[in-house]
Amino acid sequence: MPERDELAPAAPSIVEIAIDGKPHQLRFDQAFALGCDLLEKGLTREAGKLFERLEEFPNRGPRAFIMQAFCEAATMNFEKCSRPLKKALDGKDPSVAEALHAAFVSYHVGIRQDALVSMTKLVNAHTELPTLCLILGNMLRKEGNLPLAERCWSMAVKRDRTGGAVAAAAMRRLKRYSKRSD
Repeated sequence: MPERDELAPAAPSIVEIAIDGKPHQLRFDQAFALGCDLLEKGLTREAGKLFERLEEFPNRGPRAFIMQAFCEAATMNFEKCSRPLKKALDGKDPSVAEALHAAFVSYHVGIRQDALVSMTKLVNAHTELPTLCLILGNMLRKEGNLPLAERCWSMAVKRDRTGGAVAAAAMRRLKRYSKRSD
């Protein structure tokens, strides 16, 4: 399943969601970025639900599935973490889903150095999955390594298509955190 939105329709996908009880219509990339922001704010369950909703747009690749799996691991729901990975990466080498699952679990149970090493290997091996760069950047930022996080987010932008959901989320992080380091 390509992650670069090669199969995306010409018209943007519109996602209807409720925010604070009010209905909103967002483009897929906006909803994806919102999910990333919710995750960053520690609203993991809400982010997971939003990413699960975004999985209803199968022409958008595995990005929402991968992010939902990360959210499931963050809530210590490890069995549920593996399901979206298997579904998203069906047809790929099953070891990719297994390696991501192991990295996500390791990260959230506190074996962070192992998770970072595993994610780095996955980022280097799977250039077709810009979501991995986004997640690794988020992990590195939380570990206090902002320069390397910014490199990962820049890589996510370069690896996604112009205007892609992962690129949009990574650009938001680059803008947000580069202001802090000025």
